[in-house]
Parts: sequence; C-alpha cells; structure tokens
Amino acid sequence: ATVQERVKEMLATIVEGKEQACKDYASKLDKYEGEVVLSKERIEKLISQVSDRDKSDVDYAIEKVRTFALAQRASIKDFEQELEPGVFAGQKLIPMVTAGCYVPGGLYAHIASAVMTVATAKAAGVENVIVTTPPRRDKPGEPSFEPDALIVYAAHTCGADTILCLGGVQGIGALRYGLFTGKEADILVGPGNPYVATAKRMLYGECGIDMFAGP
Repeated sequence: ATVQERVKEMLATIVEGKEQACKDYASKLDKYEGEVVLSKERIEKLISQVSDRDKSDVDYAIEKVRTFALAQRASIKDFEQELEPGVFAGQKLIPMVTAGCYVPGGLYAHIASAVMTVATAKAAGVENVIVTTPPRRDKPGEPSFEPDALIVYAAHTCGADTILCLGGVQGIGALRYGLFTGKEADILVGPGNPYVATAKRMLYGECGIDMFAGP
C-alpha cells in the first residue's frame, strides 16, 4: 500500500511537472544531474568503454533474439476471407507506433532486458523504440554520472531510437507521457523493482504492458 501511494503521487507530479519533475526525482533519488537524453557523442563514448569480448557476447544474443522474433512475426499472417458474397473477415497486423523499454541498471545491469525488448520491438516494425535506464554510481551515496555502458551498447546495437538516463517511476513516467521525446508510449515493457512494476500496473489501460515482471 505504501508503494502504491508513493507511485500514485509520483505519477501525478510527473503529469503536472513533466520533464522538470523527472529531473527533480532523478536528482533526489539517484543524485543524477546530467542530461536525460543521451546524445550521439555520449553514446559513442560509452560504447568505446565496452570490451570486444563483451560486444561479441551481446551481438550473439541480439542475433538469436532477432532471428526468432522475425520468424515469429512471419508466422502470423495478414489474411482476408470472403465468408459469403460481399461479406469479408480477416486480420491485419499493425505495429504499435511507440514502445517504451525499461532496462534495469542500478544495482545490476540487465543487458538481456535491453536485447529482448528492443530487438523484438524493432523486428515487429515499431516506429519509435525508446529506452530508459538508470544512472549508476560506484558507491552508495555518491553522485551518479552515467548509465551502464553495456546496456547502452546493447540498446543502440538493437536499434533503439532514443536512450534516456532515468530510472524508477520517473523513467516509466517519461516513457508513457512522451517526455523528452514527444512520443507517448503505446506499450511499456521490461522488468523493474516494486516501484517500476507498480507504475506499469497503474498505467495499464492507458497503454499496454507486457507483464508485471521483477528483476
């Protein structure tokens, strides 16, 4: 109940305060004062920190997930059937316009979550795939500076259109309401802590979600 009340309050504050509210929560909760939207230069800098071995491992995972997702998409066909003269029924596959992918990265970097959400959305033909992942710090209490470099590599290589450095409820709120991007998420996917899971639960109905998934 305490988590629900807190999340409800935070989402209401984000609806009212928009980008600034997200920045305020990032500062208060994560001690993060940096830019929310990762620039091309910043992405390249973070990727340069990733070892060739780690890149190879992530590339392997991406290739397997993407191959399966494309096969899965190909197995579901558009069709139309004339049931009687002039009466038609069928199905048409229409990708969602915007997917918001939450990738945990505070205590542990969930690289697989970046691969499984972004690669799958791209295979489905989603127009805008936006990732948010929290900043990390070396020691508790220290300021946070950057998201996990390997998460950024995975999301970027999978084809993420925008990567945000925001965690928790503020990250989910930014995805749902199109903050910093102008593109509201039609679906929210990815695991997270109780606050992230509760935010997804509360927003279900306004948009789609995958499931209530913990880390």
